[in-house]
Order: sequence, then structure tokens, then C-alpha cells
Amino acid sequence: MSTRAPVLLSTILILGLGFSCGASAQSAAPGATTEVGSATLVNFQGKIVDVDTAKSLVTLEGPEGRRVTFTVRNPDNLKAAKVGEPFSARYYDVVTIRKKEPGENIKDATTAGVWTTNPLGVPGGSRAEQSTLVVTVEAIDEANGTVTVKAADGTSTTVKARNPENLKLLKAGDQLVIVQYQAIALSLRKE
Repeated sequence: MSTRAPVLLSTILILGLGFSCGASAQSAAPGATTEVGSATLVNFQGKIVDVDTAKSLVTLEGPEGRRVTFTVRNPDNLKAAKVGEPFSARYYDVVTIRKKEPGENIKDATTAGVWTTNPLGVPGGSRAEQSTLVVTVEAIDEANGTVTVKAADGTSTTVKARNPENLKLLKAGDQLVIVQYQAIALSLRKE
């Protein structure tokens, strides 16, 4: 997954569409960091529609008939996967945006991890990825409630702020640190 595309898209969603839940953007005391954020949790269930043990692949079908195929690295999980059995999944997407502190050294980066259950646990696993992106404020249009930001690779995006008051906290040249954490947890447990 590309680092910039999902993070800039999330920036558009947060600044443009607002906060899903639990966000803060109060005036900060001198030296304190002001941060805005968004957290989304989606729960869904479905069923296993195909198991290819030779290739270690399992195909799941979620609500609305959408299908996705996973490579299963844990042999115990592969053995437990049976066509027609239900699964439960949770998807997490958390994004924060804050001003970069003077002298702070932050690089664009993506880290990922994959976890699986132990042989005695409920079959399942999870994957998480955290991306960090530093963008520079190019322009602020308070009359239209928009801000234009530019990533290190030259990609520019203009977004409409849901809360135009937040634009008063920014000026051209400010650098913003955007951190996005995405994870999915999958279980063959009925929920």
C-alpha cells in the first residue's frame, strides 16, 4: 500500500468531512501540541466461500457479496477454515494531524505487522499498518474554508475544512504531521 495516497485521502476526509468520533482541536497552551483526529471502527461478518489448501488461500464473502482472498500462513488457521463457516472481522482506521514542532525530525515512513493465533486459540489473525507523512501548508483560503498541502514527493491536495476555525491555527509554510493507523482483525469465532 502506498504511504501517501491513503494518508492524503484520510486528510481530505478528516479536514473536509469532519471527525467520525473522538476528536480534539482546542486552543493549546504555549508549548502544547494541538491535534485533530478521527477514529473509525467497522464490524462485519460473513462466510468462508473457498479454501485452497495447496496454495494456502482462503476466500471470504462479506455483506453485500463482496469477496476477498487471503494467504493464510498459519497451518492451524488453514486447517480450521471450512467452506460455509462464518467469520467476524473488525476494521480500524485512526488518523491524527498535528503541527510539526521546530527542530523535530520526522520522516515519511510505513511500518506493518502481522499476527496470528496460537494453536490453542480461536483461529484468526490480524494485520496492522501505521503510516506517517509530513506535509507543508502551501495556502489557506479562509473565505472558502480550504487549505492546500504539499507532500515531499510534490503531491498537492486542497481540502475544505469542516471546522474553518482550525484554519486560523495555520499559516503557509507550517508543516503538519499526519499519522494513520489501519488494522484488521479476523476471527472464525461466531459473534
